[in-house]
Amino acid sequence: MRRERKDRKMDNTWVAQFYEETDPVKRMEMLEAHGEDAAGEETSEEASEEAKRNACRKELWVVRYGKRRPRKDEFVGGFVELKGMAEATTIDIGGMRRKQAAKILSTLGLSAVRLQDELYKEVLLAELQNAFKRYFEVSRGGRGFTSLVFGMGQLSDEGVAKKLAEQVSIIAFKAPRMLRMEKEFALLKEAALLAFREEYPNREHFLNK
Repeated sequence: MRRERKDRKMDNTWVAQFYEETDPVKRMEMLEAHGEDAAGEETSEEASEEAKRNACRKELWVVRYGKRRPRKDEFVGGFVELKGMAEATTIDIGGMRRKQAAKILSTLGLSAVRLQDELYKEVLLAELQNAFKRYFEVSRGGRGFTSLVFGMGQLSDEGVAKKLAEQVSIIAFKAPRMLRMEKEFALLKEAALLAFREEYPNREHFLNK
């Protein structure tokens, strides 16, 4: 039994690599190469659960990137929309922001019905963490993001961490609070915290919760 569990753990090292990778094409290649392994001829409960996780991973890849060759990351786009909503100064006529927020929930896979499935919820949490990692990469890659005022010099690593913390705070904390939808976006908040802690250890105090 110990040997079997050890082998299974080794076989699933691709899962950790899958969530570290942010390139959608490479991620799909990993899914295609390993996604069916857990099903195999196994009948154990453990193998069955892993097969379900892989099915969720494929489902969320499509939700996030689309059915064809990926051109847009819908999860990162959802983050940007939430940030824009939280920073908007216009009056919310007819509750349009909540309607927009409901669409964002769908875009991010945060369906109340699907979240009742604990395996789906587990996989979605990891996928949202990966999306935040991608958001960090894109932000740090923009010269305007890392530049000081008027482009005079570059922010230090500490300065970049603080700026990202400010944006994550708006997306995962301010926006849901403003919309009075903290419960609906609870998994997003958890994913943001986990991703930021991993990316910037001992910098959680930069977040405005």
